[in-house]
Amino acid sequence: MEPAKTLPHRLRRRLLRVLCAAGVGVAGLALMGQYRGQALWWEPANGDSLPEVTTFEDATGELMVYNAGGQVRTATHPFFQDMGSNGRACVTCHQPSNAMSLSTGRVQERWQETQGADPVFAAIDGSNCPSLPQKLKSSHSLLLNRGVFRIYLPWPAPGVKPEFTLEVVRDPTGCNTDPVYGLHSARPTISVYRRPRMVANLRYVLGADAFALGHAPAGSLAADGRDSTLEAQALDAVHAHEQAQTPLDRARLEQILEFESQIYVAQNIDDHAGELAEVDGPSSLGAWNLGRGKVVGGAVFAEVSDWNSGRPHTPQSEFRASVERGSAIFASRRFTIDAAGLPGKTEGTCATCHTAPMAGSNLQQRPMDVGTTVLPYADEAKDLPLFRVTCNKDAPPHPYAGRVIYTTDPGRALVTGRCADVGSIVMQQFRGLSARAPYFSNGSAATLGDVVDFYDRRFKMQLSARDRQDLVNFLAVL
Repeated sequence: MEPAKTLPHRLRRRLLRVLCAAGVGVAGLALMGQYRGQALWWEPANGDSLPEVTTFEDATGELMVYNAGGQVRTATHPFFQDMGSNGRACVTCHQPSNAMSLSTGRVQERWQETQGADPVFAAIDGSNCPSLPQKLKSSHSLLLNRGVFRIYLPWPAPGVKPEFTLEVVRDPTGCNTDPVYGLHSARPTISVYRRPRMVANLRYVLGADAFALGHAPAGSLAADGRDSTLEAQALDAVHAHEQAQTPLDRARLEQILEFESQIYVAQNIDDHAGELAEVDGPSSLGAWNLGRGKVVGGAVFAEVSDWNSGRPHTPQSEFRASVERGSAIFASRRFTIDAAGLPGKTEGTCATCHTAPMAGSNLQQRPMDVGTTVLPYADEAKDLPLFRVTCNKDAPPHPYAGRVIYTTDPGRALVTGRCADVGSIVMQQFRGLSARAPYFSNGSAATLGDVVDFYDRRFKMQLSARDRQDLVNFLAVL
């Protein structure tokens, strides 16, 4: 049985779900850990090759991973090899089926399949704290429910004199008050919890020069911008997340950077819109267009507004019209933006901050705080630690939160020590969103609807119900 060749995509997905629920085995089902012959979860050095083009089912259709450099033999490639002491490889936290990131759905499946034994749950950062009993599911609740890993940083940062004091107000994981891993341990450490960044489309996010060894681009892949180059980020990831005992050698580092320079990810098929990379379709949709550099400048997501012109009235054309409207809202709906990282209040649009063509991140990699980790906007995150930041009287205050700030993650301020940087995060890109829920650095938005609702409340965008759905539909096809 080959449902991919005999049924429309949306009907095929429904059939597979029914068969799954009934316990019927079908070639290519997620129950077998594969989709169209490709593994849904890549283990280190599993021996398979990553083809030039790979597709995976996701929440709203199908994702494409396009490897512009051609097929990769993973058995001998360092991105797919265990190079540390905990069994992980780069691919462990940057899964192709999750748009080179991770989703909570996939992580939860992995827990069930391995009973928590997969290296992704390594104690160092795949658990809420290394001191917790690692066999308990509750010890990994933040990774399972929010898709976040523990980021452990020395406090204060080496060579930095902070402009503020930092106190632990709430510590549900126990790690920030732990005698070994906490702020008052022999090696004072702060633990915050963040989503893995997407390792794809990086030529649009960081620029082509980011892949030259020793070059310092405008920003880094890390959420707090602590690594000045992609090279430094790769070295830090192997050391911290894979717990490598020896530094990564130059030859393997070059292989990793080369691979990261050629991977492109985008939604390929939408259940309602159909094929997204049609020959006469929008040039900013689809991984093919990303990888071939069809659009390299101009509007952030060019030509989506021309997608549906002159088409017959059908359910598909209605959905595409909704995507067009969502694109227009993104590019031109004006509202007041009061966010750290901008010079005061700014009248702008979504595209004012999300400036990178074809990626939707920030072209300057500017860390910004829109409130996702700071009270009162983050007041529902009871499972995350809460810190009180008290700024010195002579320090420039936080742009909108003042001098006493309650936050679940001080963000960029943990690197710079600046009060004005509290909560600031280097924004993520908008590609492959349907394959890598949840969203925001702390996993606080479970759905794309939650993302839109947050911005609507935070910046008083005054979106109608149709506006909201149009934006959700637009984001889902990216």
